[in-house]
Amino acid sequence: MTDQSLPPDLDRLHAIRTYLALQLTAVDAASAAAETGAAPWLATPATAWRLQHLPSAAGRVGRGVLHRDECWIAGGAPGVIECDACRPGDGLRE
Repeated sequence: MTDQSLPPDLDRLHAIRTYLALQLTAVDAASAAAETGAAPWLATPATAWRLQHLPSAAGRVGRGVLHRDECWIAGGAPGVIECDACRPGDGLRE
């Protein structure tokens, strides 16, 4: 984009600036993921979790998988809440 192709009015210039800022944020996140090998959302502490129950074959005990709430993996037990007595989330937060 050159100076000649930019619109002259302030509203459209602000819209273009906002769009470019969002694109820069996305590029920065992708760069961070490429450098660290981790998803960018893993860089911040989780604020909530989901517990997913994975059933097992008959006669065997199933298992649970703890997910960050923003995890892309489907499943989980909706409405799982933290126990007020043992407060398991305290050990997971930084």
